[in-house]
Amino acid sequence: MENEKLEFKMKAEAQLEHIRQERKKRIRDYWENELGKFNEPYDVPDLPRVDEQEWKEFYVPKLIEAGAIPKKDLIDGQVYIGRHRNANVQRWDAKTNKFNHMRWKFGWLEDDCNHFEDDDGFALFVPIKLGTEDDWNEAIK
Repeated sequence: MENEKLEFKMKAEAQLEHIRQERKKRIRDYWENELGKFNEPYDVPDLPRVDEQEWKEFYVPKLIEAGAIPKKDLIDGQVYIGRHRNANVQRWDAKTNKFNHMRWKFGWLEDDCNHFEDDDGFALFVPIKLGTEDDWNEAIK
């Protein structure tokens, strides 16, 4: 009986690993062959969790190729429109090397996040175009 349980567990783990690898392959295939240009924040796909080398060598260049603004081109104090889980309008702060945004959590509060080139394991902002003060003010209405 114990051997049957162990055998079942090993088969289930092998199937789960196969599913994970297939999913990773489908995600990579999408980024290689189907990723279009970014016009609106929701054109930016969910960012995959991968190792640091793969992120920097494959995903970051793909984001830039699709229209994401590289960190080197950011302007201090400029408002940007892009994709982030909490706010699609953010302001670049060169002193802190982070984006600032307002989010609602039992009231408005200021929060920050990293540019997509500086993955820290938390949600990243992918800026795709310049915004205005009106965009900033509209985002917190």
